[in-house]
Amino acid sequence: MVNKILKTIEQYKMIKKGDTVAVCLSGGADSMALFHFLCCNKNFLGINVIALHVNHGLREESRKEEIFVKNYCNKIGTECIVYRADMNNNIKPKGLSTESWARELRYKFFFEQAKKYKAKLATAHTASDRCETVIFNITRGTSLKGVCGIPPVRDNIVRPLINCTRMEIEKYCEDNNIPYVTDKTNFDDVYSRNKIRLKVIPTLKLINPAVEKAISAFADESQEIYTLLTQLSDNLYRKSVGEKGISTDELLKEHPAVVKNLIRNRLDELSCLSKDNVDSIFLSLGNKNFTRQLSATVFCRVYDGWLSFYQVEEKCEVEPIKLIVEMDKIISFNHLNLIFSVVSYDEYKKIKENNKNYLTYYVRYDKIKNGLIIRTRQTGDKFTFGKRNVTKTLKKLFIEDKIPKERRDKIAILSDETENVIWVDGYGVNREYIPGPKCEKVLLIQQM
Repeated sequence: MVNKILKTIEQYKMIKKGDTVAVCLSGGADSMALFHFLCCNKNFLGINVIALHVNHGLREESRKEEIFVKNYCNKIGTECIVYRADMNNNIKPKGLSTESWARELRYKFFFEQAKKYKAKLATAHTASDRCETVIFNITRGTSLKGVCGIPPVRDNIVRPLINCTRMEIEKYCEDNNIPYVTDKTNFDDVYSRNKIRLKVIPTLKLINPAVEKAISAFADESQEIYTLLTQLSDNLYRKSVGEKGISTDELLKEHPAVVKNLIRNRLDELSCLSKDNVDSIFLSLGNKNFTRQLSATVFCRVYDGWLSFYQVEEKCEVEPIKLIVEMDKIISFNHLNLIFSVVSYDEYKKIKENNKNYLTYYVRYDKIKNGLIIRTRQTGDKFTFGKRNVTKTLKKLFIEDKIPKERRDKIAILSDETENVIWVDGYGVNREYIPGPKCEKVLLIQQM
C-alpha cells in the first residue's frame, strides 16, 4: 500500500518538498493510516506534518476520541490543533441537515488552519468512499460531474489514499500496530451513505469483488471527460457571449453536450441548477421568443437570437405585521407564543447552564436601541450567523433554505426601533447581539 500511496502522490502532484501538510485526523482507521504514513515518510517526502481534529460534541464518545488523537500525536511528537464545535449547545442553521452543518463547521476550521500554516489539507478519502459517492450521486440523479465522485486533488485539498480500499487500509493499520477508534454511527443504516456501504457495496462485490477499483477507474475517466467538456464549454462561452447575452446561433453550431454544460454552469452560478431548467433552455434555443422562470427571482429569455439571464426583486405581497414588545408578557405572533424578560449577566449564565433543554435565546441588551418590535421581514433585512460569520439578506437566506414563499412573510423577526434585525425565528440571534462577558444585562426570548 505504501508504494500505491507514493504513486498516487506523484501521479497527481499532490505534495512537493517544503510543503506543510495538515492531516484532517478524526481518529478513525482511514485518517490514522494516512497520518501514520505521512509521519513515517515525511523526511523522504521533505514535508512538515501537523494534525487537525474536530470534536463536534454530538456523541458521548467525542471527548474520548479527542483525547485519543491528542495522546497519539504527543506520543509521536506531532502538533495537534483541536476545535470543539459543541454542536449540541448551538442552534442548527435552518435548511441544513446535522451532517451538512457538521461538515460546514469542520471545513471552515480546516481552511482557517490551512491558511494560518500555509498548509495543504490532507483528507483520508479512499477508493471505497469514492465508490460510495458515485453510487449515491447516481441514485439521486446527477450529471457527468457527479459521477466523477471525489477528486484526488481539489484546490489545496489532497487525498493520498484515494486509490486504496478500506480493506487495504485496515490491513495497513493491523500490520503497523496503528490504533484507531470506530464511530458507531457508521453502522447505523438510517443514513443513506451507510446503506450503500453496508448493503449495496457488499451485494455488488458478489458480482465483482474489485467493484471499488472498477468504479474508481470509471470516475477517473469521467473526470477526464468532464475536464475536457468544461474547457470546450468555457471556450464556447467566450466565443458566443456579447452585450445582449449569449448568441444562440453560435450555440446551435456546437455539440449538445458542450452547449448543455455551458447552460449548466451558468445556472449553477445563479443557484437555479436543475435538469428541467437545463433541458428546457436547450430545447428553446431555436425559438424566436421564449421566457422561463428558473427560480423565485431568476429568469431566462431567448429573443432575437440571444439567450440572456436576469434577476428580479422578489415582491413582498403581504402587508408587514408589527407588534410592540412588552416585557414579561406572553406575545402571540403568528404561530408563536413568546415571552421577553431582562436579567443580569450573572443570572443569564446560571439560566443558560441549567436550562439546556429549553428553547431559549439570549440577546445582548445594551446593544438594543430604543424599544423592541416583533415583526415580519422588510426589504433590506440582513442576518449574520454567530458561528459562521456569514452575512446574508433574509430574502436570499429564505430562498436558499427553500422556505415556501407563503411562509417567508410569517417568520417572526425581532428588531429595535432602528429596524436592526436582532433575532430571527429558526435562525437565532444576529451575531452582533450575542451576549459577551462585558454586557451587564441580557434579554431572554423564550418560546412557550
